[in-house]
Amino acid sequence: MTTKAHADSGGARVASASPWGLALAAIVGAEFLLQLDGTIINVALPSLRADLGVDVAAASWVLNAFFVAFGGLLLLAGRLGDVLGHRRVFLAGIGLVTIASLVAGLAPSFEVLVVGRVLQGAGAAIAGPTGLALLAILFQGERQAKAFGLYSTVTGLGAASGMILGGLLTSAGDWRWTLLINVPIGLLIIALALRAVGTRDEGTRARSLGAPSAVLVTAALTAGVFGLVRAAEHGWGNTWALVPLVAAVVLIAVLVVVDARAAEPLLPRRVFANRARIGGFLNLLLLAMVLTGFLFYVSQYLGVALGYDALRTGLAILPFGLALLVTTQFLTRFVAKLALPVRALIGLVLVAAAFGWLSLLDGGSSYATDVLPPVVVLGIGVGLAIIPFNMIVLSTSDPADTGVTAGILQSSLTVGGSIGLAVLLLPFTSGGGQIAETISGVFRWSTGIALLGLLVSLVFWFGPGARKAA
Repeated sequence: MTTKAHADSGGARVASASPWGLALAAIVGAEFLLQLDGTIINVALPSLRADLGVDVAAASWVLNAFFVAFGGLLLLAGRLGDVLGHRRVFLAGIGLVTIASLVAGLAPSFEVLVVGRVLQGAGAAIAGPTGLALLAILFQGERQAKAFGLYSTVTGLGAASGMILGGLLTSAGDWRWTLLINVPIGLLIIALALRAVGTRDEGTRARSLGAPSAVLVTAALTAGVFGLVRAAEHGWGNTWALVPLVAAVVLIAVLVVVDARAAEPLLPRRVFANRARIGGFLNLLLLAMVLTGFLFYVSQYLGVALGYDALRTGLAILPFGLALLVTTQFLTRFVAKLALPVRALIGLVLVAAAFGWLSLLDGGSSYATDVLPPVVVLGIGVGLAIIPFNMIVLSTSDPADTGVTAGILQSSLTVGGSIGLAVLLLPFTSGGGQIAETISGVFRWSTGIALLGLLVSLVFWFGPGARKAA
């Protein structure tokens, strides 16, 4: 299949001619909306179950349906942006999220709700990589650094904000408002994007969509994310966790063969030819493993061991997002003269130190002295590391591959998060299974993963031949 590819060659001119603040608000607002969709309905599940008459296992698919669709379509969506134009695809994705939120929020049955959540995940997958690609295209120099900083902050704040907003909306109204709130937000984002970003993508040329590879990569990612979700819920011995994971490996092997024979591969080898970029991909995957695990398992600890309700749990995690915000928007200017890999390395050291500190938690720990300080350190470390990771990956990309590179970047985050939840389930359920006893093991494993990120950085960015590769 061949269509017209729209290379945003005029992106920098558009950014300077149009109000860049509005463009940034549209893209960052979209990312915040997508992050909210992943967690905002969590605290509403008990009310949802009572209203629709479903059990806990079925209700879990209100969450899983979103993540499976989102993770499965990311790479295809990135390629669609490269082929059809990032502006158009971005607007289509936000439009789909808005419509799907209306469908899910007004759902008369559980089945319609799940369909709406699948469509939400699909819309998020379409909008996510193209929004990230637009950041790299529309903003240059200092503005690009600020844009990535704000984008990274919103990514970190989204999960905690979702829990807080979900609790407030559920207590003020009912569970449907956690979905319907997306509709006015989505319409506002679309209006901003039409005004500041537009729909015109310049520099068209004929380019293959790579349909066979697109089908394979979508099936592989969907199967992989589904298997990891099942493993996180039911353990690694579950048949419906292992079978999809094996299928994902087989599909990836077939994809490599098919893509190698394609005239224009879906995943060009040049995307993986840059040593610094590979280090960025791996570090993003590892960081997503520990951060997704942190948000989930520390919430369990706060709720069970310390007796916090959902709203108080969200507020307890919020200092992580605030530390991330302060770091990306203010503290990074003090290290701006340092090379990106050096800044990332400093951030990873702080991340590892924070998880080492959290590994001391037990049943006698208190929030003020044992949880809050390492949570703040973690936010600072992530704030220092995440911007260099994103910029190293996207600034070294060929403009024609910006969309698929952004898709790989977000796939690393999504798949990494799913892997983290599943892997950290092992220490979480070890021994007597009491959260107060096993939480320290979760964060010891997280410390090890963060140290592995440090090793990856040293090898790919500072090891023998790294300077020549750069």
